[in-house]
Amino acid sequence: MRKSIVAAVGLLVGLTALPLYAAEVTFSGEFRVRAFASENILDGDSSTDIVGGLYGNDKTRFNDLRFRLRTAIKAGVTSGIVVLDFGNCFAGADVATYNGAAAAVPGLSQTGDCRFGQAGLGRSFNVVGVREAHLNIDLNPVTAVLGRQSLKLGHGIVFDDTSDAITLIYNAGPTTTITGSLLQVADAGDALGVPGLGNDHDTSIWVLNVGMDHDNHVINIYNALLYDQGAAAAGNVGNFIYPTGVVVAVPLALGPVDKLWQNFLGISLDAKNGPMTLAAEGSYAVGRYGIPGTGDHRLGGWNLMGDATVDTGGAAVGGTVVYASGQDPSATTEINATDIAGNFQLGNILLNNEMTSDRDGGSLGGGFGGAGILAAKLHASTMPSDKLTVGGALIYARTAERVCQACEREIGWEVDANAAYRVDDNLTVSAGAGYLLTGDGAEDFYRAAPAGPGGDNHIWKLAGRAVFTF
Repeated sequence: MRKSIVAAVGLLVGLTALPLYAAEVTFSGEFRVRAFASENILDGDSSTDIVGGLYGNDKTRFNDLRFRLRTAIKAGVTSGIVVLDFGNCFAGADVATYNGAAAAVPGLSQTGDCRFGQAGLGRSFNVVGVREAHLNIDLNPVTAVLGRQSLKLGHGIVFDDTSDAITLIYNAGPTTTITGSLLQVADAGDALGVPGLGNDHDTSIWVLNVGMDHDNHVINIYNALLYDQGAAAAGNVGNFIYPTGVVVAVPLALGPVDKLWQNFLGISLDAKNGPMTLAAEGSYAVGRYGIPGTGDHRLGGWNLMGDATVDTGGAAVGGTVVYASGQDPSATTEINATDIAGNFQLGNILLNNEMTSDRDGGSLGGGFGGAGILAAKLHASTMPSDKLTVGGALIYARTAERVCQACEREIGWEVDANAAYRVDDNLTVSAGAGYLLTGDGAEDFYRAAPAGPGGDNHIWKLAGRAVFTF
């Protein structure tokens, strides 16, 4: 009898544990260490405080660390995905908190790596961010992705970020995929990252992407529509993709906004023909915002990029062109509401915000007063060994519009050098250097006024990274 009871209990325990062991659990992730040194990267000036000391003499040295853990649990047709970031003092927007201390954890914003100041010495990692948390439900031929997820359109010049969304992916055939996403944000101002705006939780963003993959040719056609049903604050003007919020400066003087919609239509192309690789993308934005008593006003803008790279056998040589329309300083009712999105990286300095963001690179196209950018880049790289890659680039950039009526457009010339060494399949170390010879347009922007002081020093930056993946 006792043996029967023991056997029954053992069977019950075994049956209870079956669902747990039926689930497939996998872990992956990375540990990333970065070190930075730079001068004048914020103001192009080595001595003069400008705009009320907003920038000042920025000589920057700091490290930052991040451990990213991805857990996937699969049972049946459903997978649960959670991606956690463990960081040192990163709080949503900034790493080097000299460029936005208000966005960092109070009391932990004294330096980029939080070693000194009020944060004290020897503290543990004290910030945990939930980068992704979503369900993947495979209902062949449809897959549903529900929750916080990574979303990207084309090459990322318009949108490449994480967001809470409901996404449906339909495999229409061996070469065609149709993806639709619905994003809900507090309001357009909140999506802009502009602080102090009322959040009325009534903004919806519908995204549709049709992807066609024909061997070495890939085409993606996308459309993104933002509609704010009650844009109660002037700061709501501007698209949810815009990385800075500078675009709101013009309509702020016009009064409160009572409605807003904005649409992005774009196409991206990828092709490989023999030794040549081609990539291109174009996006056009159009929209309206309403101001009581003055009627509707226009939103619009263009984003363009193209790259051609040739593998010569010993090296890869190519060129890249990037364009984002800017705000005409004389316009009052026609507002440019687009810019290069936050994860697109061009150079080590230009269109690169890795020093002020947790992103692996990223753009700061709006960093010139919302004036947009036109940049051309020549780049080359080679592999002296199967583990070492070295490369360099030369970039010329100017603003698409003048920052002010009397301002010039030339941002300047940037020279970059980079190297990466793959120690093994899991560890890669890399280093990069950039030097930007600022032009008259950059100098005008960095001054308090076109005839004001400062803004005439060049910019340099050094960066080192070690990334361990598992």
